Amino acid sequence: MRWLKAWLSSSKSLQALVSLVLVFWLLGEQVGVWPSQVLQRLEWLSYDERVVRTLDGEEDPAIVIIDIDEYSLQQGGQWPWPRAQVARLLENLFDEYQIQLLGLDVIFAEPEANLLATQWHQLVSRYPDLPDEPEIVSGDVLLAETLMNYPIISAFYFDQANSTANGYSRSTGELPPPLMMAEPTNNWTSLPIPRPSRFTSNHPQVQPFVLAGGYFDNPMVDDDGVFRRVPLLQEWQGELYGSLPLAMLYTLLGQPPVALDVHEAGGMLHLEGVDVGGFYFPTDPTSSVLVPWQGFREHFTYISAYDVLTGAVDPEQLAGKIALLGTSAPGLMDLRSTPVGGVFPGVEIHATILAGMLQMSFKSEPGYSLAVTALGIALIGLLMTIFYPRLRAVALMSISALLLILHLAANLYAWHAGLVLPLASGLLLIALLTSWHLTMNFWRESAEKRQVAEQFGRYIPPELVKDIVASPEAQDMVGQERELTVLFSDVRGFTSFSEKIPPAELTDVMNRLLTPVTRAIHKHRGTIDKYMGDAVMAFWGAPLPDDEHAVNALAGALAMQEALAEINAEFVSEGRDSLAMGIGVHTGVMNVGNMGSEFRMAYTVLGDNVNLGSRLEGLTKGYGVDILFSENSLAALSCLVEPLFLYRRLDRVRVKGRETPLTIYQLMGYLNTASEQEKQLATSSDSALELYEQGHFKGALRAFKKHLEDQPTDPVAQLYLERCEEYLATPPPADWDGVYTHTSK
Repeated sequence: MRWLKAWLSSSKSLQALVSLVLVFWLLGEQVGVWPSQVLQRLEWLSYDERVVRTLDGEEDPAIVIIDIDEYSLQQGGQWPWPRAQVARLLENLFDEYQIQLLGLDVIFAEPEANLLATQWHQLVSRYPDLPDEPEIVSGDVLLAETLMNYPIISAFYFDQANSTANGYSRSTGELPPPLMMAEPTNNWTSLPIPRPSRFTSNHPQVQPFVLAGGYFDNPMVDDDGVFRRVPLLQEWQGELYGSLPLAMLYTLLGQPPVALDVHEAGGMLHLEGVDVGGFYFPTDPTSSVLVPWQGFREHFTYISAYDVLTGAVDPEQLAGKIALLGTSAPGLMDLRSTPVGGVFPGVEIHATILAGMLQMSFKSEPGYSLAVTALGIALIGLLMTIFYPRLRAVALMSISALLLILHLAANLYAWHAGLVLPLASGLLLIALLTSWHLTMNFWRESAEKRQVAEQFGRYIPPELVKDIVASPEAQDMVGQERELTVLFSDVRGFTSFSEKIPPAELTDVMNRLLTPVTRAIHKHRGTIDKYMGDAVMAFWGAPLPDDEHAVNALAGALAMQEALAEINAEFVSEGRDSLAMGIGVHTGVMNVGNMGSEFRMAYTVLGDNVNLGSRLEGLTKGYGVDILFSENSLAALSCLVEPLFLYRRLDRVRVKGRETPLTIYQLMGYLNTASEQEKQLATSSDSALELYEQGHFKGALRAFKKHLEDQPTDPVAQLYLERCEEYLATPPPADWDGVYTHTSK
């Protein structure tokens, strides 16, 4: 079997190596060392799913969309409409329907061609004697006058492509005024804010009359073509221009100075947000915000542009509203792919961003998210690599499920707090490592179970076999020295108790007594060594290594007393006497292993410290207490971060057959459930005990008498009264060291 054990060991090494490779691959994907877009696309999908699952669906009543829809094109003619018709539409919105502000998601890039003026010029060229040209009002003039009279925000388009002709980029139209920046400004020219190569805006006959303007293009569309983020700012010739929603908010607030939240880190400037008149929006370094989706398509109120033109709209639908003029008609090609819909009108994206600005409901991707995620992947991956090869399938799946739940819960908690943290990387890490380790552990666990069950099934209680299977290091049954904790218990007065029970019932009574006591020991990871009539011997720390063997042994002792109290209640109700149990607990180095003869073997413990544990159980009756434990067990409690047990120092003794003195303690219960009287009992006799150990018997006598006034039923104090009186009558030798020597077991 040695070759099998060695092979299993090497397979674990291979298992860990492959696990680490998976962790480093995913870590490299996360930080961009070898990007393959696989993880990025999974992150996009997880982001889209979170968006869809957390939509609140509440419509913003302050914003409406004036839609150049199919109906408007059928009734009003193909787009672009005559400028005079557009001017009449705008006048109706403000004069008839009393809207507050209008954002135009359309551009009037070319002058309107006037057919009548063109034909008149042709006639004059042929017939010079014709009268002067009649006064013809241009549609552009009508539109410009309308734009000048109302709070209207125009639109323009930035182009990031480096398309050139004759050696220079061609821009058309005229840009609106740039944003007014707050003073003093940071050196934002080094920031990765988009810098377009050209623009398309309203032509000069229209643009100068507009109150403000904003761009409607999005240079930050993700590689899968989905609109998830939009930059608030773009730079053109040293000036900053805002997006259409930002320009509308900028105008609503009276065009206050715009401040950039720029911080220096690592010798570089980083943009973290944009402030407009006290409205703060968290951004990434490119000034982009995540679109604050609130609902699916037509989340806002849509009103047909032709109905506005003809006055067929209820005035209450528009009075005091902020409106955007745009189109949902497929033929006008302003439809986008978004997390909430594959065919989504661009104008509604602007409306969504504007609503998010008014509500300040943007989520942010903190700059530290990548570092935190990479650290989390490395830490969790390393821990899974170390511990997963040691876990059984059920435990591994349970822990993985818990990790998934915790990861999702933490991510969703951050999401609802306004933070967008990577999700897919953690899910992928847990899924990959769980699958790998589960596959490797599956066949090995089956082999280990067969091997361990065959080896230990004859010696160890069945309750421990499952735990032993998960701990291959516990499979060696050859005798070895370990620090363990041993427990001896004995039922007091059981002989007289059993004399009152018919022999036929004694076995049933013994089973009723020992079953809950054994269950208490097993519950706290103890191993039953043997039953000796009504006495029980158990130990902790083998065959399973247990760093808290002393803690578990003392907890098991308390559980045994609780179990005895429950069975006593049954005995009393049946008319029988109640029983008491003395328990001794000691910690020390013992020999543990498979011992016996060729005819019968037993997994047990041997050594001087085992005998000392038995002596402590015998002392419980003399001190009148239920549980005694040694100074060695107390020292082993140092593994606890916080005190767990309530105990008091009883005596310093020499037990029969052992010259080395030992301090013993009474275990009284758990600290957090102890009463004030019990806590006082644990401390009030300590000063009297110190006087006794120093040989001041008169002072100790007075102190113990005073202690008995408060604790009249304390048998330990009564015992010390008798000792003090005895020593006052017959003083101990001059070299007395305060140790009491017990001459019996």
